[in-house]
Amino acid sequence: MKNKKYHNGILVRTCKRCKKIIDEKSLYDYCPECFKKIEEVFDKIEEYLKEYPGATAFEIEQETGIPYHIVNNFVREGRLIEIPNEYLNFECKRCGRLLLSAHHKYCPSCRREIEKELELTKKQLRNSLNHEKGKMHIKHGEGRRK
Repeated sequence: MKNKKYHNGILVRTCKRCKKIIDEKSLYDYCPECFKKIEEVFDKIEEYLKEYPGATAFEIEQETGIPYHIVNNFVREGRLIEIPNEYLNFECKRCGRLLLSAHHKYCPSCRREIEKELELTKKQLRNSLNHEKGKMHIKHGEGRRK
């Protein structure tokens, strides 16, 4: 009897995640709180897959922070379908780390570093454009050659 246990001598249905007692007629194997959390995680995966179709479980873990085993649980439950991915074994163009993705050219840590460097460069450029020093001006009337 899956997800059932005895409580005060009565056989009851329990949440797969937190083991709280749930209604026998519930459509889900989870209590409402756990079900909400699971749906939030699934929605995050779904959004990522909309932007990067065909992503691997390892890529989803790297990019969203959702552990690989949770992604695989959705595959086992039939909510996600695993398809063969011929784009495995790409390397980060900056550090050489294995990416396991055809969607990105850089690993997450290199992308963060590149974004920081770009922001710093933008800030420095803005600061240098805002300074009036060093501008050239033509002096009219004096010292002009004919």
